[in-house]
Amino acid sequence: MELVDSYLKAVKRYLPRRQRNDIIAELSEDLCSQLEARQRELGRPLTEDEQMAIFKRQGDPMAVALRYRQHGRSLTVGWELIGPELFPAYLLLLSFNLMITAAVVLIFQLLAHIPVSAQPFFVPLLAQVICVTLVFMLLNSLKGVFRRKFSDNWMWPPADLAHLMPLPRWYSATGFVACALFVLWWMAIPYYPSLVLGSAAPDLKFSLDWHRYYLPILLLMLAAASQRAVNVVRPDWKWLLPMARFGVDGVAAFVMFFFRTHPLVQAADGGRLAQTEHLVQRVNGFLRWGLFGPWLWIYLAVSGLVYGWYCVPYVRRFFRREGNAIRNPREVNPIF
Repeated sequence: MELVDSYLKAVKRYLPRRQRNDIIAELSEDLCSQLEARQRELGRPLTEDEQMAIFKRQGDPMAVALRYRQHGRSLTVGWELIGPELFPAYLLLLSFNLMITAAVVLIFQLLAHIPVSAQPFFVPLLAQVICVTLVFMLLNSLKGVFRRKFSDNWMWPPADLAHLMPLPRWYSATGFVACALFVLWWMAIPYYPSLVLGSAAPDLKFSLDWHRYYLPILLLMLAAASQRAVNVVRPDWKWLLPMARFGVDGVAAFVMFFFRTHPLVQAADGGRLAQTEHLVQRVNGFLRWGLFGPWLWIYLAVSGLVYGWYCVPYVRRFFRREGNAIRNPREVNPIF
């Protein structure tokens, strides 16, 4: 019943508040009857994969909830930007991101002994609203394509059911290509500083702080690319995705937060500081608030927390398996 409860909780999350208890009761009765019928047919308890097959026939929790909210809220400005199918998930994810972002900014202000004020919150929160809204607008425009081509893959499956969902090779392959491009870009920067500094490259050079962080950031990029490459070859290692993303994104968020607090460029040797001081300040400002701005480490922090949540069932099953092994050790005949 654990899997059934996880599925029902996922559906309930997107249902209208006033009707959700009645709907869940009806859906629970229907699911249990299907599971019991299948169990009688096979004459044995159902495996997790067999239970999941029934959930898949029922549909993505978000799609199931949509059947009960055909006239639900949406984001519309002349035309539909985010439809009622995705709007509950949009509100949920946006609220979660905003709360996490505000909490993280506040914690870092306190740790850095910076006076708490409203200004540091503005850019990160606005970036979250813009990014999440744009992502859901894209998903809304492509939802028909996803429904036709990737009907077996749910959007944000419940954590307890994620290990039963297929990990498509195309997903890992496209992630590997993106990570590989970032790795190549980062490795080329020492030889082609204009990739970051643009036309200001002849007058500037990277600071010691930049070089101190360069290798750790490269290693994190390589770790992210390696996870995608392994999952291309071994898509059955589903545990690797949340575990690796939790570790890499969590460490990367910490590194990128402190990386951007340092001056990353300085005047080139032989240059006249009086003429380049404004340029140094302008480029450091662009790197601190643009290319490596708060949006980056906050995205990594939120991603790490989300994947950390997806790690919990894997950790729980591991300890449960270890506990069962301790309680039921194999009998070994003594040798005399």
